[in-house]
Amino acid sequence: MAEPEEKPHADWRRYIEKPLPLAAAHDLIIPGSVPSLSFYLMMTASTVIATLGLLADSAAVIIGAMLVAPLMAPIISLAFGVVSWDGHLMLRSALIAISGSLLCIVIAYLTTHAIGYQMAGPEIVARMRPSMLDLDVAIAAGAAAAYTLTRPSTSATLAGIAIAVALVPPLCTVGIALALDNEASIEVGVAWDYLSAKRPFILFLTNLVGIAFAATAVFFLQYFRKQPKAIAALAGTFVSLLVVVPSLTHGLEELLVRNMVQRSLISEGHAIIGTDTEIRFTSITTRFDEDSIVIRVDVVDGAEVITQEFADALQQRMGELAERPVQLEIGVIPELIFRSQGTNLDVSGSPGVSGDSAH
Repeated sequence: MAEPEEKPHADWRRYIEKPLPLAAAHDLIIPGSVPSLSFYLMMTASTVIATLGLLADSAAVIIGAMLVAPLMAPIISLAFGVVSWDGHLMLRSALIAISGSLLCIVIAYLTTHAIGYQMAGPEIVARMRPSMLDLDVAIAAGAAAAYTLTRPSTSATLAGIAIAVALVPPLCTVGIALALDNEASIEVGVAWDYLSAKRPFILFLTNLVGIAFAATAVFFLQYFRKQPKAIAALAGTFVSLLVVVPSLTHGLEELLVRNMVQRSLISEGHAIIGTDTEIRFTSITTRFDEDSIVIRVDVVDGAEVITQEFADALQQRMGELAERPVQLEIGVIPELIFRSQGTNLDVSGSPGVSGDSAH
């Protein structure tokens, strides 16, 4: 009796990709810690692209800068050096990351001065609101980048990872903020009293420690989980992660309050004066002072129903929702609407000309 023919591909386990051997992974990661001419040339190019994209308020150009930027490589090699207790690798990686970051800030500063641009658009201001959401993105991107380096079949995802976590744009925003200082005009919905270099730098540090912690955790689980020193290294990177959390918590709180204002202001306004009244909220801006929220809203008031009493009632209601003092400013735009009384169309001729009037 013939033996049953073995089905092809029956053992699916042989298709599971295993991580690279430790020595191979080490050789693949080492180049990220080497200060080469190509690294600084690519850093210069990505900085110029990102700075111009930020000043021009072009998200597409900023994304292009993220693809060119090589700054993630030394951060990943730094994480590998930390978990493997390789002092030379840690030092080289730290030096190239620091020098690349300083180069980015200086070039962005000089580029902004050379252009003479004095306007801060949404892309610039957006990088002055670091929050816990940014830390979550950095951790996920760092884990994906480290995993990709140990699984050659997933190398095609590196471009997407580079876009997901922004390293160069926050550094460029630091240089732009230093160059513009208090002379910039704000053209965005969320107003700022001044451009601060502190917040985009915190965003960069958030991305850095998030990537480093996640990459350290991935390398630990794949290669070093049985080594006590590696456990200590992982704990150290986790502590560095906790350092940035307090400032990010404040940023997340502001983000949630801003979201509440955007969602609630219109509904609360209509609830006060009646939903059938002809008013339209055209723009809502918020700014956080030390102990209060400044809200500016523009309203098209066709029915002329906006009064001081309405403003006081809406301010009180928004203060209750935000659980903090609110300063409310309402800009009223009068509206005059002309509606046509009818339309006289000749289906065989031009609009507006009847058959009788054509004679």
